[in-house]
Amino acid sequence: MVDDNTLFITYREDVYRYCLHMLRNQTDAEDICQEVFVKAMLADRSQVEHVKAWLMRITANECHSLMRRRTNGNVKEKKAFTINVPLRAPQSVEQTFEKSETADEFGNLLNKLKPKVREALLLYYMADLSTAETAEALGVPVGTAKSRVNRGLKMLKKLYEKSPESPGKGSERHVSNY
Repeated sequence: MVDDNTLFITYREDVYRYCLHMLRNQTDAEDICQEVFVKAMLADRSQVEHVKAWLMRITANECHSLMRRRTNGNVKEKKAFTINVPLRAPQSVEQTFEKSETADEFGNLLNKLKPKVREALLLYYMADLSTAETAEALGVPVGTAKSRVNRGLKMLKKLYEKSPESPGKGSERHVSNY
């Protein structure tokens, strides 16, 4: 069994990143992240087989609870996507800006997906869960998790191809040499 400190250190970035993508608000993501770890630390983990999937299930439930509460109100959330992860190597201003711009573009595309599909993609790719663990975290059969991930990828591809920033047909510019 994993002790509380190891649990927090090992999974804090995955839980926070998931919350940030689902809730689209840094403050809410921080609050829910804290609630997730409090619940996880107070829970009996002796029977938990897949700790990460179990923890991400708690995270998904907490995010859903907050989103349900928000739909009952008329408060609109600000969109925030950039993750404040410490840089591993110094980057130029251009690289930092480009990385932030790419993250914003991806975040905008991701936000256009249905919540169930976005959630499956985030668990599978961002939290790096296996298909079985994703299914367990979502509380759905493995086939459903696979189809949501697959559908999400197809939808992201379509959205990307339709977006004005994407290099598509007709957007190529030919420069003539004088």
